[in-house]
Amino acid sequence: MTGVETVNLVIGIVSVIAAVAGVYFAYHEYRERRSGAGPGSGDGGGGGASEPPDPADPPHRQGPYDVLVLYASGDADAAELLAGRLREENLRVFLVRWVAPGLIPLLETEQALTEAAWGVLVFGSGTMVDLRARDEYAALLHRKYEGGLRFVPARTTDDPLPPLAAIHQPLDLTRPGTAHYDRAVTGLVRLIRAPRRSAGA
Repeated sequence: MTGVETVNLVIGIVSVIAAVAGVYFAYHEYRERRSGAGPGSGDGGGGGASEPPDPADPPHRQGPYDVLVLYASGDADAAELLAGRLREENLRVFLVRWVAPGLIPLLETEQALTEAAWGVLVFGSGTMVDLRARDEYAALLHRKYEGGLRFVPARTTDDPLPPLAAIHQPLDLTRPGTAHYDRAVTGLVRLIRAPRRSAGA
């Protein structure tokens, strides 16, 4: 075999080895990608497939509450004023306007109706024609007569209360910004903080 033939043979063998090595490493990389472990995975390196991120924790429900303040759509501002005053007294207050993003207001309202010891329904001129407020009024009365909740009607107008609300001593919220309003809120705070005498009080 001449020197030229020997050189050609060596070049041929090297080419075959390089081709085989290329096929092997390409197959190995393909296997890693199929298995979800890319190059550099596990050591903080980049360039490969990564694990999907953990799903975000669902938002935690709010509560528990000392008192929930419910209202018809036309009385939202009056309800928020009262709820804000109660919260300033370090009471845990539910107001549907304050439900955190990511939570479902209707479900949070239902939970608060189930757990709270005090329920205040703000009565304005449109309360008994607001379908949601009527449902909440019925739920408050049900919990009151089943025991476990103290129901307080809070009137914002001089309109007559429905009979089952009128038999309770109402909270007079007809004059916000006055000493009369402040006394009414202070009296409610004192009642909420006082020890309960009986479940059906």
